[in-house]
Amino acid sequence: MKKVVKPRHALAFQIWFEKLGYSVKQTGKGFVATTADRFIKKRHHHVLVTDALGGNQAAYELGQEFEDHLISIDLKVA
Repeated sequence: MKKVVKPRHALAFQIWFEKLGYSVKQTGKGFVATTADRFIKKRHHHVLVTDALGGNQAAYELGQEFEDHLISIDLKVA
């Protein structure tokens, strides 16, 4: 099964949503992030990340963006 983010980045991914203004609710080891912000694409208003780090399409898209963000920060620091 494809993972939304690497397991070691799961907590940071959740915190990232909180910093972006999403409302985050825990569901076991996973979470659901929702927003009504009209400046965020409608398809990204509801993000589901499961216990096994799977999720809906929005989670995969934003997970890839998050991982790319981490890579870009790492390259700037080095």
